[in-house]
Amino acid sequence: MKHTKKILSVLLVALIIIGVMPFSAFAASENTPKEEVVYINLKADGSVKEINVVNIFDLDKNGQIIDYGKYESLRNMTTTDKIGYSGETVTIDAKKGKLYYEGKLDSNVMPWNIAIKYYMDGKEYKASEVAGKSGNLKITINITENTNCIGNFFEGYALQASVTLDTKKCSNITSDGATIANVGSNKQLTYTILPNKGADIEINAQATDFEMSAIAINGIKLNLAIEIDDATIRAKIDEIISAVNDLDEGAGELNDGAKELYVGTTLLKDKVGELYTGVGALNGGVGELSSGLAGITTKNQELLNGAYAAFEGLCSASETILNAELTKNGLQSVSLTPETYATVLTELFKTMDADKVYATAYNKALAEVTAQVESQVDALYAGYIDQNADAIYLAYIQSQADTLYAQVAAQAVLEQLVASGYTEQQAVAYLQTSEGQVLVAQAVGAMTDEQKQQIITTAVQNLTDDQKTQIKAGAVASLTDEQKTQIRKGYIDQMMKSKEVTEQITAAVTAANSAAASVAELKGQLDNYSLFYTGLKEYTSAVSDAANGANTLKLNMDTLYTNVGTLKTSVGELNDGVKTLYDGTATLKNGTGEFVKETDGIEDEVGGEVDKMITEATGSDEEITSFVSDKNTNVDAVQFVIQTEAIEMEETVDTEPVVVEKLTFWQKLLRLFGLY
Repeated sequence: MKHTKKILSVLLVALIIIGVMPFSAFAASENTPKEEVVYINLKADGSVKEINVVNIFDLDKNGQIIDYGKYESLRNMTTTDKIGYSGETVTIDAKKGKLYYEGKLDSNVMPWNIAIKYYMDGKEYKASEVAGKSGNLKITINITENTNCIGNFFEGYALQASVTLDTKKCSNITSDGATIANVGSNKQLTYTILPNKGADIEINAQATDFEMSAIAINGIKLNLAIEIDDATIRAKIDEIISAVNDLDEGAGELNDGAKELYVGTTLLKDKVGELYTGVGALNGGVGELSSGLAGITTKNQELLNGAYAAFEGLCSASETILNAELTKNGLQSVSLTPETYATVLTELFKTMDADKVYATAYNKALAEVTAQVESQVDALYAGYIDQNADAIYLAYIQSQADTLYAQVAAQAVLEQLVASGYTEQQAVAYLQTSEGQVLVAQAVGAMTDEQKQQIITTAVQNLTDDQKTQIKAGAVASLTDEQKTQIRKGYIDQMMKSKEVTEQITAAVTAANSAAASVAELKGQLDNYSLFYTGLKEYTSAVSDAANGANTLKLNMDTLYTNVGTLKTSVGELNDGVKTLYDGTATLKNGTGEFVKETDGIEDEVGGEVDKMITEATGSDEEITSFVSDKNTNVDAVQFVIQTEAIEMEETVDTEPVVVEKLTFWQKLLRLFGLY
């Protein structure tokens, strides 16, 4: 019991200490996410000439880029905006989208030591001396780890080196471990150096007036994890053999099915020919029917013309009356004809429906209220956070609960150790051991819910005004789009229930009801005459419909006759195609049978080859780090582009005028690194 009381007193003391401790959550901002492309220019002997880094950012909105590095010079490659540089900190006010800036490092240290030597007829020459010489050429390239370079690049990055030799100047080219390919009139030798590995490369050739393009080396992060399971491979081989047998059986079934399909399409071809003949005869009879009905309909129009003239007069008078009422109610006038009056009046009446008028007025008011709320969103969000400040403080402290419990428990254990005879330094060291950590964990586990709640409550009460301000600012910044939408919606709903808005909506509905009554009365008058005209129209229409139907039937029969003819041709082609399929499946069946014979016993042949395993092919799985500065902790990718100077003979100076070539931005960038 005394032991428990002592721990509780220590906990309370620790709470007071925690209350006045600064919060590390408000430390300096991390650097902006980016990618780095490191361009390393080497001399012909492999020593570093200079290192330039192109930093690539892709912003999803306007903002300030923060980056770190020790540079001799900086250049914005995307815009003309200025680059801020103080100490080792780079700042750029950038717009949304891609931004590139280049910096020349003040150090020429790279992850690899590269030494290149040139020999002609067994004698070593400097790069400047070997140009233009002829004889037995030997080039050696030695790549080792540069222990002076900080970072995991040697352990985690693979290199691909490319050496290009002009076959007009070099012949009998050999090099162990190289992939040699023809690139135009050149031979390109490519070498892959795995992570954590160096390389000793030797190239031999017969040279004449020796020259050589720049050696290119690319470095990329590589992770390999290769494992071969002998049993799994043998099981897969068994599956393949089984699948081959299934394929042979399936080919046989496919051949049988193709035969049945060929018999069926042959029968279909005969029946479609009979159908084509029958449709032709039916088409002739429909033509005679259409001609007879066309003669009957010639007198219908005279009867309808008189009734139609009277209907037009009534529509004109009704239009005048209706437009006077619409204009009085502030609505747009309409045009009425015998053909359109019913649709026009019905649609007009629908627009005057109380529910729709209410909806229109409501939506208009909602748009105005929404615009007003959107213009004040920042103040609304801040007000919302102030209203819920206590809950936000508590939520923040609860997010740090495990750390608070561990700190309080550690202090309690420390004091127990001191009380038991440890010096404070010994007690602190003991807490760093696994046994000490176990004691801390046990102390945390022994805490009651009440003790934990007291720790949380005390921490909240001890928050300073600055800490509270920072927490509220963070809460505003962390509001999700959904939360912001709910806040705005709450203010909009409140304003929509105001007296001013509801009266505006009610006035619009009242005006619509008056106009709707006039439209309903006028439509009833026109409908009475329409009953007479419709009856007369239906009589003449029935005769006309019969004639039109016969004419349409004739057109459709013509189309049907043409389509059946096309079908007849297509079925013939289908029958020919199925015959080809039938012949092909027979050939396939013969081939799969031969395949079954050839794969018999393949598991024994492959078994011997499976014993050859890959013993080493691995790369570091550490996270990507910045080559420029360890302060850049938000780097997505780092790539190295390394290139030596070319070996060239001195050329005679051309005294003729030089035409200045106009280069694009990207051509200038490539020329900067000798790539254009």
